[in-house]
This record gives sequence, structure tokens and C-alpha cells, in this order.
Amino acid sequence: MSRSFVPLDPDAQLGYLLVVSADRMSRAWHAAMRAHGINPRQFSMLASIAHDPGLSQAELARRVLITPQSLSESIARLIEAGLIARTEAAPGRAAKLALTDEGRTLLAEAYPVVEAVNRDSFTALAPAERAELARLLRKLSGDPG
Repeated sequence: MSRSFVPLDPDAQLGYLLVVSADRMSRAWHAAMRAHGINPRQFSMLASIAHDPGLSQAELARRVLITPQSLSESIARLIEAGLIARTEAAPGRAAKLALTDEGRTLLAEAYPVVEAVNRDSFTALAPAERAELARLLRKLSGDPG
């Protein structure tokens, strides 16, 4: 026995709308970061390390939502590029990550670009709408704040 099929309107599905919006923003982010020789994930890693100097690799992996294995590969590339350094860890302690001077310079150049992409991506929203969207997205991602 076949069930009746009623096609859904994709534009009425919140998940679909979120994916479409994320895809559009992702394209803009990738283009902006490519101009600085990095990708959005690498930017997020550098920005997280800049925001919290001495961050451990485990905490960084949680923040940028990747596995520790993938993080290790990304860190190796950033170290090789001279953007971050890893401190030697004492026995039983986690190594810490820090930006190099080159990493700080790259972020200083990339921040205005990121701000412009964010500004351009959300021009259709009033400031109160942007704040509400941020609140709702944090709620969806499990952040109670």
C-alpha cells in the first residue's frame, strides 16, 4: 500500500532556510579568507587562540567543532606557515598554543575583512533583529546564554 505523497515547500522548512543561509555566508567567508591565504576554520582557530592565549589543543578542537585528529593536522599546517607556536609541555600537562607575530599580523589584516563580510551579510536585518538572531542561533547550538 503506498502512502499519499504531499511535497513540502522547501522555503517553509527552517532547516533548509538555515542551510541555504549558511551556504551563502560560507561562500563569502571562504572568498574573504582566501585573500589572506587561510580558510574560515583556520581563521576561527587563530581567532580563538588570540582571544584565549595558552588555549589547549583539546579546548581548541571543541571550540572549532573538529576532531582532535583533524585539529592536529590543521595545527601542523599553521605551525608550518609560522602563524602559531606550540609550547613544550611539562610531563602530565597539555601543550599550549600561541600566535606568532606573523599570526597576529594576519589576524589584524583579516579582522576588518571578517567584519565587512558580517556587516554585508546581515544588512537586511535591523540591529535588534541581528541581536535576536544571534540569541536564537546560540540557543539552537546549545549555548544557554
